[in-house]
Amino acid sequence: MTEQDSAGSPSPVTQSTVTVLQNMIRSGELRVGDCLPPQRELAGRLNVSRSSLREALSVLEAVGMLRTRPRKGTYVSEPGEAASASPEPGQPRGWSPEALYSPAEAYQFRFVVEGHAARLTAIRASDEAIAALRVNFGQLKEAVRAGEFVTYSQHDFDFHRMIMSFSENRLYLDLYDRYASVFRDSQRLPLAWHRRLWEPVSEHENIIRAIENRDPDSARYFMHMHIMRAANRVGIVLDETV
Repeated sequence: MTEQDSAGSPSPVTQSTVTVLQNMIRSGELRVGDCLPPQRELAGRLNVSRSSLREALSVLEAVGMLRTRPRKGTYVSEPGEAASASPEPGQPRGWSPEALYSPAEAYQFRFVVEGHAARLTAIRASDEAIAALRVNFGQLKEAVRAGEFVTYSQHDFDFHRMIMSFSENRLYLDLYDRYASVFRDSQRLPLAWHRRLWEPVSEHENIIRAIENRDPDSARYFMHMHIMRAANRVGIVLDETV
């Protein structure tokens, strides 16, 4: 398989590695509490590069299936364990300490830009674009029902990128693609809270309804509320930092 990235999407190798590891956990080959083999060994076993393996591990840690202990390794989490662990203030679990931007900065940017992009989308989106948002929404709901958190993450990212695209502001879309990894990580953070995944589904539906009704002010409002609540789900009080 070729390791290549499209805008904002993990490479096919990373995606397939996530699927393999997810299946190993669900089948019991890797059980709760098991420590994963060293990365060099595991990468060789799965026949992938260490960079693809690291990205796959970061995805599974973000959705709460794995957890890393400093100097002890990565192990399979208890359901809900990641959500019950107390993150450091301003540094939600799953966000790299080496990241160029903080989670608060990512959410602040998204609050401002995606809010306006939603407003423009309500004005400019074609009927075909709105239909595509509805298809995405159906896929998002099915992913939650099936417990496919990695698939859910991809549909979530696609939804927000479509809003940028349908706004017809090329600079918004270019910035979103350029910093896709930052935005993707900010969208993954709340995934460890599995019991709250229906909240963003309802929030997406509110945004889509406002766009369908050609109501730009409501579209912006519901996008603002969605991003504020996403930030709050990981301990960031966005309305005090924007």
